[in-house]
Amino acid sequence: MSFKLNVPEGSIKTETEYKEQILDEEKSFPILFVGRDSYIDNATVDAVLDSNLIYNLQVGRHTVISKNVTFIIDEDFGYKSPCQGKISGYSSERAVTSKRKGQIIIMNDCFIGENVTIMSGVNVGNGARVLAGSVVTEDIPAYAVVAGNPAQIVGYRFDEKQREALSLIKWWNWDANKVLSCAKELYGDMDTFIKKHLNEAKDELMNIVPPELQYIEKSNQGEEKILLYIPDFEQDYPTYKRVIDAFANTYADTNTELLLYIVEDENIDKKLALLEEVFAGYEDVNCYVNLYVGKLSDERGLFGQVDAYITNRSKNNVLYMDMADLFGIPVISGVDLPIFEEIKTGKLIKDKEKDADITSWVNTELEGCKLMISKIAGGMKSQNDNLEETREWLNKLTTHVSQISVNQYAMNHSIDNLKYEMFYDMTRPEYPIIEDGEKAIDLIINEKKSMSRFGDGEFAVIAGDNRQKFQLANEKLGERLKEVLNSKEDNLLVCIANNYGDLSKYNADGKYNIRAYMTPEIRRQHYELLDMSRIYYDTYLTRPYAMYRDNHTDAPRKRFDSLRRIWEGRDLVIIEGEKTRMGVGNDLFHNANSITRILGPAVNAFDRYDDILEEAMKQDKDKLILIAMGATATVLAYDLAKAGYQALDIGHIDMEYEWMLAGKGKKTEVKHKYNNEVAGGDNVEEIHDPIYESQIIARCF
Repeated sequence: MSFKLNVPEGSIKTETEYKEQILDEEKSFPILFVGRDSYIDNATVDAVLDSNLIYNLQVGRHTVISKNVTFIIDEDFGYKSPCQGKISGYSSERAVTSKRKGQIIIMNDCFIGENVTIMSGVNVGNGARVLAGSVVTEDIPAYAVVAGNPAQIVGYRFDEKQREALSLIKWWNWDANKVLSCAKELYGDMDTFIKKHLNEAKDELMNIVPPELQYIEKSNQGEEKILLYIPDFEQDYPTYKRVIDAFANTYADTNTELLLYIVEDENIDKKLALLEEVFAGYEDVNCYVNLYVGKLSDERGLFGQVDAYITNRSKNNVLYMDMADLFGIPVISGVDLPIFEEIKTGKLIKDKEKDADITSWVNTELEGCKLMISKIAGGMKSQNDNLEETREWLNKLTTHVSQISVNQYAMNHSIDNLKYEMFYDMTRPEYPIIEDGEKAIDLIINEKKSMSRFGDGEFAVIAGDNRQKFQLANEKLGERLKEVLNSKEDNLLVCIANNYGDLSKYNADGKYNIRAYMTPEIRRQHYELLDMSRIYYDTYLTRPYAMYRDNHTDAPRKRFDSLRRIWEGRDLVIIEGEKTRMGVGNDLFHNANSITRILGPAVNAFDRYDDILEEAMKQDKDKLILIAMGATATVLAYDLAKAGYQALDIGHIDMEYEWMLAGKGKKTEVKHKYNNEVAGGDNVEEIHDPIYESQIIARCF
């Protein structure tokens, strides 16, 4: 069957799909995907259509396909059969087991000359140029110029360094407005263009935030490899069933992992149900499948962590192939038969080291089932009531896939948190109103507001639970904390942790800890205490580093710079535990005018509350008081604010600053400072610092 294609110049403003109803089915097959500002001048697609139809033509952005170009898609029936032609009255449909290679992909910024023929399974790389009359039978590298029958490389458009630079810049992926604004440069001198845009591209690449993939501990044969596949659920003729089947049959009993990226949207339940149907067919197959369910703002972060990309038939496939090119990873056709014929365990070679430091999670074997699931819920030990429910849900989703890690989605269900995270931008669940930390900082600076902060420790004290070893639950402290939480003091900002809805800005450890804590019972306790009509502020404004996804970029430094504006040129009174030592050994408070200190006990500071408050009330009201004493600081900032002082409960900030300076992307031991969040953090070394000693004006312990 032949299809005529004519896509006029200037008619394509975004990625566009052309479908045809074929095979007398009530389905539409995507004959062509074409990207922005590409055009086709009267081309022909010659294709064999049968029930095993799996191929189409995909064209990237800013590509020109000239007159009388022919695409031969899957025409070869197997020339070794006795008959190569047609037999009247007999269906020409081929066996399912036939080897087939057919999808043609033309990438971005390509030029295909007149009267060119491109054969099945060919990929034409970015920037390539195919001269008139050529017959293309093999893949064409990026920026190559080819000619002849069969087409051969006769040169390249640019030298090697220029090609490498353009492969980083990838200007065709800019938004349309930026491309238009740079149009003169794009038609100008190549070196001038590269000089202007290369560093920007490098900086952007360095600041890609890799998503936190959950690691599956493997015990099968061969090297550990990860193959990324993005299911094309939206297609009438999708590829995901074929890919999963091929993977299960090819990589059983190996350490190769299939990573499925499932885009979280309003159809998420339907997508997971479709996967459940597929998984049900592999009860006895021992293979590794990992689901990443989410909304990535930059999918390049996924491609930097995998060893190969498996193509699909979606309109985004060219973009995904471009991402694979960026990270130098192989591309496997998800529409060929067989899919993995030439890709065997141990033979995948990735050109670049993985960027992400992936957290290791323990696999736990569920009773009565071969299924082993990489658990996300580290808090399971304290959530026995939810354990059976979790097992039940995971069993339902993945009963017949021997090894599977379900990343965010399983964890959400395990603590009944999914509906709150998924629909954060919708109206279904109820959330407290929490303004971001930057707004709080502006109010602190411009309106001299004080601040009291509530985290899990403060809510635990109110509930009478002992969650923290440095402050035991205390009935009086609990009542005072409830007083602060309900206060209407105009000059006091009440802060609570932004744990209740979207967690996408946090890294794996951050999300893990929040989800393990935020059980249905804890959420109920919080909601009973909170006023849903009140404006709170984010308690994590003093925790700018360890829990954030972007903590390997310069974003935490910028957050600290914003915080440092608070005490710029101010005279400070720091009220802290005797071994807290905020700012000692670092430059966090170097922009302050002066510092004096009041020390309280390292643990159970509320036992000396009256003494600490008395010393604080002796200070000049023009001074800014910073307090780091756990739950005691929450109450102390409130009492001082009522007395006319500007007081900020600012615990954790110094330790977060130390962690950022260490640059390990996580919480680490600081030997001369008390730290309740790492093992051994209460074993604090003594220091001899004359400046620190001279700042101490009172000791209340």
